[in-house]
Amino acid sequence: MRTEDPGRPVATGYDGSAAAEAALRWAVREAQLRYAPLVVYHAWQVPIPGFLNDPIAVAAVRQSAELILRHGVELAKDMAGRLVVRPKLERGTAAGALLMDAKAAQLMVVGTRGVNGGHGRLKLGSTAVHVSSHAPGPVIVVGPGTSAPRRVVLVGVGEEPGNKAVGFAFEEACLRRCELQIVRTCAAGEDAWRETGRRFQRLLAPWLERYPQVQVRTRIDQRPPARALAALAADSALVVVGEPAAPSLGATAQAVLYGTGQPVAVVHGNGPLTPHP
Repeated sequence: MRTEDPGRPVATGYDGSAAAEAALRWAVREAQLRYAPLVVYHAWQVPIPGFLNDPIAVAAVRQSAELILRHGVELAKDMAGRLVVRPKLERGTAAGALLMDAKAAQLMVVGTRGVNGGHGRLKLGSTAVHVSSHAPGPVIVVGPGTSAPRRVVLVGVGEEPGNKAVGFAFEEACLRRCELQIVRTCAAGEDAWRETGRRFQRLLAPWLERYPQVQVRTRIDQRPPARALAALAADSALVVVGEPAAPSLGATAQAVLYGTGQPVAVVHGNGPLTPHP
């Protein structure tokens, strides 16, 4: 089943950092799989308040930003020469630039930390946190050194059968021709497990029918959701977590983002995700 929407782009930001290059590489692959154009963003600001109205300083900072963006676009084209790549230069914060057009993108990819991403011991910078909290669509957060040789997409599920995270995970597994591992947490006890298993099957039935080509492995786990996903993440190419409507970033999403070294997709909303025919 074709799930891509060629009219809506995949979007990513590029600032020259190692994480931004990893995110760019991931975004290129997503755009290829979805037959979509790629939009590469770069945001710039005059770093010293006293020079905000100095035309020479403003011009110098903008020129530097243009060079960084040009390099990002050239990298993207080198990775996939036939891909349509559009540059987008914005004055302001990186998160603000990405979120400005977030509704137009079918997917956003951001690096864990940019050049000015915060303290060196932090795994996530402010841009990754802000975009994954506020973007209306799926956001994949990618760290430096990320590759995707593993052939498993991992998702945790809740009670809502139309959960968009489940639909996105099936979509990614279909596009990447990966196995999909679906985890449902449950309290201990035979009755609880039996009832959880029945609900699990009802929840998955429409997705299994829609994506018959996806190999699915299910797991019921007694551990809290964040611990269960973190424990299984090492063998996964992508971990998918669901969140309520933006803006929000709950405890499970935060724990997975901060606690795993794998790419993590944050998908907001519990309504049905209807793939394009």
